[in-house]
Amino acid sequence: MTSRRSVLGGLTGMAALAAFPGMQATRAASDDIPLFRRGIGVSHALGWAEVEADGSYVAAPFSGPRFRFDLAQRQAIRAAGFDFVRLAVDPGPFLAFTGAARDQVDALLIGIVRGLVEADLGVIVDLHPSAMNPAYRPAALTAGVETPNFQAVLGLLRRVAHRLEQSGQGRAVTGAPRLALELMNEPELSQSAWQPMLEAAYRAARSGSATLPLVLGGGAMNAAAALTQIDMRPFAGDARLIYTYHDYSPWQFTHQGVRGNPAYALNAVTYPAPQSAEAMIAASQRRIGSLGLDGAALEQARQAKRTLARYAGFDRSALERTFRQISAWRIAQRLPAHAILLGEFGIHRTPYLDTPEGAAARETWLRDMRELAEAHGFAWACWTYAGTGGFALAENETGPGFDVSTRRALGLLR
Repeated sequence: MTSRRSVLGGLTGMAALAAFPGMQATRAASDDIPLFRRGIGVSHALGWAEVEADGSYVAAPFSGPRFRFDLAQRQAIRAAGFDFVRLAVDPGPFLAFTGAARDQVDALLIGIVRGLVEADLGVIVDLHPSAMNPAYRPAALTAGVETPNFQAVLGLLRRVAHRLEQSGQGRAVTGAPRLALELMNEPELSQSAWQPMLEAAYRAARSGSATLPLVLGGGAMNAAAALTQIDMRPFAGDARLIYTYHDYSPWQFTHQGVRGNPAYALNAVTYPAPQSAEAMIAASQRRIGSLGLDGAALEQARQAKRTLARYAGFDRSALERTFRQISAWRIAQRLPAHAILLGEFGIHRTPYLDTPEGAAARETWLRDMRELAEAHGFAWACWTYAGTGGFALAENETGPGFDVSTRRALGLLR
């Protein structure tokens, strides 16, 4: 259920700030937005709400065993060295329920936020639509500003922003903020189509709280290029904003084996990519033959295999181009480096990635992404902590802790 669709705000001391370039010069800004540093997505607690056979939500949509998010897990996240959690929240039940049922899911959300803060973790509450209930799938919620579903989303943003502000968990002892609200995860539409909805979502959240830090993305599945195309004029003068993008490049490597993705039929794709794609192409051809694909699915698999020739030679320098583009944009916008959040990056695990070669490639990619984010002064949140689906970072997909290679890649070994 944790496929791609599938804060410690009180850090003090120059030593902690020195690890992130440019932070000393923007220290005063920490009174406006959290100094999030190293985070992890938590998608199994309030994501992918449980539904009945007809698609409607069960009475307690986050109560099954797979939603368990206990004290041991929260403490393990903090003990590993993460300082914040990006909490994925399926908005469907919050939109569908009324009366006492709605009050119960609201209270559940605030309770989980409180538990995370008590574990010394900052929190980004991330509205993260799922396709579990067709009426509240991502595309249905972002069909246009005036649509009933999006108007309901605006009401939810107002409500959640207000409740987070009133929760009493918003600031650390130092006075620095430690909560934020992310307006929408990965809108499935272009930046230009998302812009008016982004502005409406921003206004709605601000009407719920004038001070709560907000996280904004550019649409187009939170692509980096979409972030740099945002019309910033509606947000001018608001220093309590964090700007986010997601990066899973190269998709041939990070999404190999993901059902529904063009990389589903790829296999033994490594990183950094060798100069010759011959071995990767041969391994992928064998996988295509074993899957028994036909028709459009077979053609998509063949097209994906052909992209491996272009992928050959891909390395850290190719990853860094995106970081440089985002840095240039944030400098032009006069934003502090810690106002940029690499909100998701991760790798789908396959049998190949459990081989010595694949495990080394996974560790190298995670390390490169993490080190590049930190070198540019960006906060980061890897995807995701626990759950089925192949992207879980916790040991054995459940944790509570993490294996050594993951901790090493993310700079969490002490």
